Amino acid sequence: MKKRISWMMFIGLLLIVLAACGQNGSQSDSKKSKDDEKLTISAAASLTDVTKALEKAFHKAHPNVDVSFNYGGSGALREQIDKGAPVDVFMSANTKDVDMLKEKGKVQQTFDYARNKLVLIHRKGSDIQSVDQLGDNDQLAIGEVKSVPAGKYAKTYLEAQNQWSMVEDRIVYAKDVREVLNYVNKGNAQLGFVYQTDLYVGQKPHEGVEKVADATLEKPIVYRMGTVTDTEATKAWYDFMKSDEAQHILKDYHFEK
Repeated sequence: MKKRISWMMFIGLLLIVLAACGQNGSQSDSKKSKDDEKLTISAAASLTDVTKALEKAFHKAHPNVDVSFNYGGSGALREQIDKGAPVDVFMSANTKDVDMLKEKGKVQQTFDYARNKLVLIHRKGSDIQSVDQLGDNDQLAIGEVKSVPAGKYAKTYLEAQNQWSMVEDRIVYAKDVREVLNYVNKGNAQLGFVYQTDLYVGQKPHEGVEKVADATLEKPIVYRMGTVTDTEATKAWYDFMKSDEAQHILKDYHFEK
């Protein structure tokens, strides 16, 4: 009888211990879930390299924030957000797309975090130095005018130079500036308009393309960001982008302020 009672007591104690462990594990998982925040950022394609460096610096101060990026043309990203895409921050390559969302109440705080320049590029070793030299079978690559700010800037520049009508039938359109780079680098287009920052891979000069000339515009190219949600992670990223540390990183990647 005593053996039976001892055995039952042992089983009871074991069940209590297991229950306690399960509760502690549940609390641990709950705490981890609570502490780890997700931050989704839609960013212009021209920010692909610099955002990796920005994320690394941000993560040091906010190790429990899981940051993910969605890259594309600013116009296309704006349309996604407008349709309800789960995005926390929108980092555009212009001001217009952020302002359009703000007017609809879909963006809250905004901040102009960088500036860039438009440049004309060709493949290294090419003899073509200007759009005037494009042959009948040559092509000029630019971003989609409606969805890629760099494409709109390129058209504005060509119109100001009275060259748009001359090259319009030789233009190949790209979904973003990275695709323009790819077209020129592979020889599918002889010239292309990209940003000054696209002349670099990370912080090193691009090995396949080079600048032919600056494409000076009447107005500066301003990069604006906007917060879509008001989570703690969103606020932390917004504050970080306004910091000296973030501005130094942008400068290292050839952006201007």
